[in-house]
Amino acid sequence: MMKRLLVLAMTVICSLSLVGCDNITNESGSKINQAKIGVTIVKHPLEAKADGKVYATGCYPEIILSEDYADSFPNLASSIDSYNSDWENNAKNSVKDYGYMNQQYGEGDATGYIAENTVDVVRADDRLLSALAYSYTDADGAHPSHYTYSINLDTNTGHVLGLSEVITDKEALWKKIREKIFEKYPDNKEDIENYLLCECAIDGDPFEVKMNEDTYTWTLSDEGVHIYFSPYEIASYATGDMDVVITEDDIPGLIQENYKASGKQDIDSIVTKQTAETEELEPESMGDGEEYEYTGESQGVIISNPTWHKYTSDSVKPAAEKHITLTETSKDKTDWLDTSVWAEKNGFEEAFLSYGDGNYYYAPGDGGDFGYEFTTLFLYDYQTNELLHTYDLAELCNGPDAEEGKESMARQYIRWAKAMDGILYVSLSHNGYTSEESRSGYMVAIDMKTDTVLWRSEPQVSNACNFQIVDDTIICGYGFTAEPDYMYLLDKNTGEKVEQIKIESAASQFEIKDDTLYVATYNTAYTYKINR
Repeated sequence: MMKRLLVLAMTVICSLSLVGCDNITNESGSKINQAKIGVTIVKHPLEAKADGKVYATGCYPEIILSEDYADSFPNLASSIDSYNSDWENNAKNSVKDYGYMNQQYGEGDATGYIAENTVDVVRADDRLLSALAYSYTDADGAHPSHYTYSINLDTNTGHVLGLSEVITDKEALWKKIREKIFEKYPDNKEDIENYLLCECAIDGDPFEVKMNEDTYTWTLSDEGVHIYFSPYEIASYATGDMDVVITEDDIPGLIQENYKASGKQDIDSIVTKQTAETEELEPESMGDGEEYEYTGESQGVIISNPTWHKYTSDSVKPAAEKHITLTETSKDKTDWLDTSVWAEKNGFEEAFLSYGDGNYYYAPGDGGDFGYEFTTLFLYDYQTNELLHTYDLAELCNGPDAEEGKESMARQYIRWAKAMDGILYVSLSHNGYTSEESRSGYMVAIDMKTDTVLWRSEPQVSNACNFQIVDDTIICGYGFTAEPDYMYLLDKNTGEKVEQIKIESAASQFEIKDDTLYVATYNTAYTYKINR
C-alpha cells in the first residue's frame, strides 16, 4: 500500500536547528534520537468522473510518521491514523456527492464542485505534534465555505490537547488575543465588535468566552501560540481569515514547561510533502434519503412547526388592500457582482444576521459546523442591550411538523429576521438545491405574544441574505444555480404571493433608500422605483 511504501522509502535528515541530535525520552522511558523524528504529508487528489467527464474534484491529506517516530510514540501514531481515516472517508463521500449533484442538476463544470482538505504540521517533537488543517468546499453556491482548524496531540499519550492545558494564564491570553487582533486588523475592529455583540446571549467578553470554552483554533511552536480565526468566527465573511501570534515576550511564562519547545525546529527538514496519483470515483448521492434530525439542546422558547405546507392560522389579519409595485430603473450586469463592493458603493452594510435596526439588536446563536447555520435568535433592546426574547427555531427550521411528523431532508437555518408591531418575520432555508429539500426557502411570521406561527409562505420564495418590509409588502427573493431566480412581493399579513419578478440570477441583498429599492444578485445590480 502507498502508506507502507512511503514509510519504507522515507529518510529524515538530522537538522542542526534542533537540539543537536540528542536523545529524547518517550512514554516508556526509552530513548529516541531527534534525527529519527520525521513526518510525511501525502496529498491524495480525487475526481468524481463518469463517461470520461470530471464532475467534481477534491483531495485529502495523509500524515505518515517516520518508522522510529511511530514506534517510539504508538499512542500518537494511533491518533494520527484515526485522523487519516476520517479525512479519507469524508473527502471521498463529499467528492462523490458533489459529482452526483453536478451530474444531475449542474452544468457539468467541475470548477464549482470542490471538496479539499489539507494540513500543515508546524511542530513535531517528543512533547507535541501541532498542525493546522484547512477545509475548502464549494457546491456551486454564492461563495465557498472555508475554515481552519487545529490538531494538537500530546506526543506521549496521543490525546487531543486543549489550549488551556498548555498555557499558564488564560485571562492574560484572551486579553492579549483581543488586543493584537485589533492592532493587526484596525479596519475590522468595528465589524468584529458589532458581530460579537451579544453573541450567544452571554455575559462578558466573547474572547473570554472562547477561552473558557476552549474553542480557539491554535498551534504551538517555538515562536509562541498562533491563534487563527476563520470567516464568520468573530466577524463577517468579508473580513476573511485573521491570525495573531502571542509570544513569550508578550506574556512571559505563558507556556507550561512540559509543552515548551526545546529549541527552534527546522520544520522543512522534518516534514516532507508528496502527492499521490489521482483516484477516480463514481459520482454518487451520499444522502441515502436520510432526513436531518435536530438533536441539540433547546435554547429559549421553542417555536413549533405546524406544517411544511402553506399555512395561515386563525389569528392572521386579512390581506392588505394595497401593496407596493416596483418599476425597474437600472440594470447593471457583470460576470460576478461583489456584494461587499456594491454595498460600499451605495452606502450600505453587507447583510449578515447580527445587526440592529434602531429598535432591536438581532444576534444569532451557534452557527454549526459552517458558522452560518443559525437556528437560535436573540432579540435585544437596541438602546439598553437588555435581552428581550430568545427563540429556538430549530423545530421550525427542520421539523418535525405537527401535521405529518416529517423532518427536513437538509439542514435549514435562519437567513434573516425582522420584528415589528409584535410580529417576528423570519426567512428560513437550506444552502442547496430544491432536489435536496423542496420544502425550504420560506417566509414565516411569528406572534411574539403567543410564540406561535401566524403564517408560513409557500416554499422557494426566500433564500437571500435579507428581505425588506415596505408598508404591507415583504420584498424577498429566491434562486439557486440552475433554478429559476425571482423577486417576490408577499402580503405582510398572510404571506400570500402578490407578485413575482424575474431577475438575472439569485438575489443576495435588498436595500432601500428613499423610494428606491437596490437589489444585488449574483451577477446583476438592479434599482427599482417603489410605487406606493
